[in-house]
Amino acid sequence: MSARAKTLRLTLACAYVLVASACATQRTIDPLPGEHVPEDLSAVEQAAQSVVAIVVEHGDSGDAFGAGVLYDEEGHILTAHHVVEDADRILLLISGGYTVRADIVGVDPISDFALLQAETLLTDRMRPAKLCTDAPRPGEAVWNIGNPFGTSRYGGEPSIGHGVVSAIHRTYMNNETGRLYLDSIQHDAPTNPGNSGGGIFNDRGELLGLNALITTTRETPGDSGVAFAVPTHILVEKAEAFLHGRAPTHGWFGADEYKQATEVFPQGFGRLRAVFGAMAPNGPGQMAGIQPGDVIIKVDGNELYGIHEVLMLEDAVIPGQQITLTINRAGREFEIQILAGQRPWPWG
Repeated sequence: MSARAKTLRLTLACAYVLVASACATQRTIDPLPGEHVPEDLSAVEQAAQSVVAIVVEHGDSGDAFGAGVLYDEEGHILTAHHVVEDADRILLLISGGYTVRADIVGVDPISDFALLQAETLLTDRMRPAKLCTDAPRPGEAVWNIGNPFGTSRYGGEPSIGHGVVSAIHRTYMNNETGRLYLDSIQHDAPTNPGNSGGGIFNDRGELLGLNALITTTRETPGDSGVAFAVPTHILVEKAEAFLHGRAPTHGWFGADEYKQATEVFPQGFGRLRAVFGAMAPNGPGQMAGIQPGDVIIKVDGNELYGIHEVLMLEDAVIPGQQITLTINRAGREFEIQILAGQRPWPWG
């Protein structure tokens, strides 16, 4: 082994499941001890006017519910792809009991994003969301506005929940669905199925992101206080791509999954590394000679730590671009040239 050879220990994944359903339950605004609630709720009330409930008709299989956020004055709606997936018809529920039909402009299933077009814009009851593309700070107040359990059917008004930003820059790949959630915002506003695609807002009423996931155990599939939202800067990037006729791309190195390892240094501390798991047959990685268990050290000379950094960089790579990977295989470090592909959909 060379002097650079390190000990690599695989870590075990925790027994939690990321479920594609994030939604706020209604909750009293009376603050708990230490909980911040502004005296003036006008900004939050205005933010609620940008949120619509979504009813998705699936023919004989029944209806599904979600939410969306009005993006602009032309009637474009931001929502989650899994809310409108396989829809026969999409209806928007507006405050006051109004309904408006909507059509799909474009979908990016891998990012769990969809852009809709409302057939009519009720300007006296709907207003485009104010956008905040800067990352929030952990501990910052967050308002979760949407349609938990389809409750907007009982009056059209969205439900409002309150919590705080728990963490930022969370990145997950769902190995079952193939969806990739990059740079997500973690928050603890109460969440339950039915409000995916609803917005989370700050005290100024600015959109921070769209709800996409909750973390839960298989035994307790309800609210866990750990929810994730796709940040606004990614939503804007996707929406503008569709509005200008561009299809989204997702770079791919050919791994079906990544595992996490700890690289232990002689000084006694360690750093996280990403490890190639199963490789897709005839995918970019397998064709380049990458093997399961190879540890990613660098991509194009940039040292990367953990799955989060690898997924962020991999997704940004343009399909067809040649990439140099520095990997560690059984203590030996060397470079491999790989031609990046387009992440496939459907997955598997």
